[in-house]
Amino acid sequence: MAGKVVRGDGRGHQIGFPTANLETENELFPPNGVYATAVLVDGEIHAAVSNVGVRPTFGGTSTPVVESHLLDTSRDLYDAKISVAFIRRLRDEVEFADSTALRAQIGRDCEEARGLFRRISL
Repeated sequence: MAGKVVRGDGRGHQIGFPTANLETENELFPPNGVYATAVLVDGEIHAAVSNVGVRPTFGGTSTPVVESHLLDTSRDLYDAKISVAFIRRLRDEVEFADSTALRAQIGRDCEEARGLFRRISL
């Protein structure tokens, strides 16, 4: 998937996992869920964890969104054009009781993705 990074609600940043929210047009979305992904920005590949879905913990959205947290980098990506390659599905998108539970799970997702990326040398 490819598109421009647009501003979201800032919730990822608030819980310690800032995300690049992808503005897409006429894209075919993979099934809702959390994925280990590779994100291409300005010719550089970054390991990431991406959510595809409707953000159920925060009230949901009417259409799926793609938001990616780049691991081990803090680049400002607003307005950048990026491409997201889906490497492996990690889990279903689920609704959490609160942002604390969500933050803990995202931490586990990031660790799982880091382990995968070490094995495949990304």
